[in-house]
Amino acid sequence: MSLKNEIAHRYADHFTVIILDNEVTLDAFVKTPPLSWTRLVRTTAGYTAPKEYPTLLTKEESNREEMNWDRVDLDRIQLEIGELEIFDGLIAIGNNAAQGLPLAKATPISLRENNSIIIYGTSLPEKREYQSLGYDKFCSRANFLNHLEQLLLSPETKIAFVFINTIQHNELNYHQPWDGR
Repeated sequence: MSLKNEIAHRYADHFTVIILDNEVTLDAFVKTPPLSWTRLVRTTAGYTAPKEYPTLLTKEESNREEMNWDRVDLDRIQLEIGELEIFDGLIAIGNNAAQGLPLAKATPISLRENNSIIIYGTSLPEKREYQSLGYDKFCSRANFLNHLEQLLLSPETKIAFVFINTIQHNELNYHQPWDGR
C-alpha cells in the first residue's frame, strides 16, 4: 500500500494532515482532545502503517514515538508525495536545516499553494527558496495547531495526522541511548 492508498483507506472522511518531519518534533502536534495519529514506515510495498495504527497522539504517545527510529528513504518519500495529484488535506513539510527542500520540490505544483505548509522550529532561513518553489504558507511548529484550526471550515471536521519521519536517527546522532525498540 502507498501513502495515497493509506490515506484513502483509513481517512476518507477526515481532513488529513500529512506531516513530513523529524520524530523528535512530535510534541508540537499534541492537543486536547488528542487527534487521530498514524505513523507510516518504509516497507517493501512503500510507506505503510503498522498494525497498531491509527491511535491517538497524546503526550505519552508522542514520547514513545520519538524513540521509533524509522529507516528513512527520502527517494521513496519523494516518489509517494509526487503521486498525490488531488489531495483534500494539508501537507506539512518540516524544515530541519533545509532538509525539507527535496520534499518541497517533490510535492506536485498543484498542491503547493493551497494544500501545503512549511513548518519550522524558530526560524526559516530558506524561506525564499521555498517561495521560489511556489510555497506561501509558513508556520513555526509551536503555532501549527493554531494555524490548522484557522483552516478548518467547521468544528465538527475530523482531523487525522499521517506522519512520515524524514530524518533517520541512531545511537550516534540522537541525545538518548538506543534501547533496541
